[in-house]
Amino acid sequence: CKVPKCIGGCPVGVEIPRFIGRIAEEDFEGAIRIIKEKNNLPAICGRVCPQEKQCEAGCILGKRAEPVAIGSLERFAADVELAAGVKMANGPEPTGIRIAVVGSGPSSLTAAGDLARLGHDVTIFEALHIAGGVLTYGIPEFRLPKAIVNAEIDYVKKLGVSIETNVIIGKTISID
Repeated sequence: CKVPKCIGGCPVGVEIPRFIGRIAEEDFEGAIRIIKEKNNLPAICGRVCPQEKQCEAGCILGKRAEPVAIGSLERFAADVELAAGVKMANGPEPTGIRIAVVGSGPSSLTAAGDLARLGHDVTIFEALHIAGGVLTYGIPEFRLPKAIVNAEIDYVKKLGVSIETNVIIGKTISID
């Protein structure tokens, strides 16, 4: 596309034409690296993100025919990576800054992953006994398999994020 409109429809700004180009070249590792520049949870987003109202709605090809199945391609790239084993790049130098994230839903996992990629020491505190928030407790298995949620949580942990479950901020531990 000369002027791709799909990127503007993506809430996190994934460079969609770049990652699709890598898939077309069968460079699946390159595709997932491009996606993960902006999105720490591509296997989840490829399954439950409302692409038809976001990136695919802006697809220029959709004006004449069907839009590119961007969500399916994101899911494909993520699934290829999960099947091959996630490769981690060397992380940044530690900043010495400690950050607590309360809750382990999708926004907390994303924020924690982004902060860890900046070199911060991040700990997520989750009140329930399993991490994932709505991803674990709110979306049915047929729509979002728990194995995918667990794999994405493991990726965030590999970025250096610690997750402590059964912790209620203000009761189990204080704010201080």
